Amino acid sequence: DILRHKYEMSSVMKRNIRISVASLDYLSNLKGELPSAVVIGETQMADIVRLTLRDSLTRLFNHSTFYQKAEIEMKRHSRYGTPLSLIMMDIDDFKGINDQYGHRTGDRVLADLAVIVDSTARETDICCRYGGEEFTVLLPATHAEQAQELAERLRVLVEQHPPGNCRITLSIGIAECDETTPTFQALVDKADQAMYQAKRS
Repeated sequence: DILRHKYEMSSVMKRNIRISVASLDYLSNLKGELPSAVVIGETQMADIVRLTLRDSLTRLFNHSTFYQKAEIEMKRHSRYGTPLSLIMMDIDDFKGINDQYGHRTGDRVLADLAVIVDSTARETDICCRYGGEEFTVLLPATHAEQAQELAERLRVLVEQHPPGNCRITLSIGIAECDETTPTFQALVDKADQAMYQAKRS
């Protein structure tokens, strides 16, 4: 129907009407299915999509996008038996940074830490601001020992290049999928417990 409308419009207007214009006219004016349609450029649409997938401060994936991607990796692990590990990290006493230096400095710490995490992880790793001052890195095709190496690199980089020029420490927990982690949430819980064990230590 839209193609027929395109040819009719082109014939009446005596020039080639683009399919996007014909589609918009057909759906808006003839069918009334898009009563208040707005045309958005491809670049602007890409920006909108990016904003829905990523945390606005850190530019890492947001919590909901992380879970969507994690479910895909969990299915791949279940089907093919490929290793899958998760790093969870939390900035120690982040409230103290906000109280002492202010929230703008706290935001700078989070943004700088995100850059360190994202630039240290591999291209296939999935980095996320999990919430507040918690970050996660999902590592497909990676055993816990390899995840531990990445965690140690992150710890050293944070020590050498203090995010927001603030000396911080991280508590980091690592977990790998095995028979005790039938779901992704179980993997998250396992890494979370390891992280809090690190924090208590």
